[in-house]
Amino acid sequence: MSGANDNMANDLLPVACPQCGECQNTMDGGLDADGLPAGPVACMVCGHEFSRDEYLQGLAARRQAFAGLPGPE
Repeated sequence: MSGANDNMANDLLPVACPQCGECQNTMDGGLDADGLPAGPVACMVCGHEFSRDEYLQGLAARRQAFAGLPGPE
């Protein structure tokens, strides 16, 4: 299967909470045209609501970490 779902899988990485460090997020409002959350993102563990900058910084860090993981051989 290809198309929008391929991009969505890359955009929906769990982002570490800046308060408690957990990577369990809730997202209300779906995704915008860029594949980013259109509404609030919050931590499932402590309830912290991410600012847009916090989320984008966390997403960039997670993408970098995932890019460095070795895949199956």
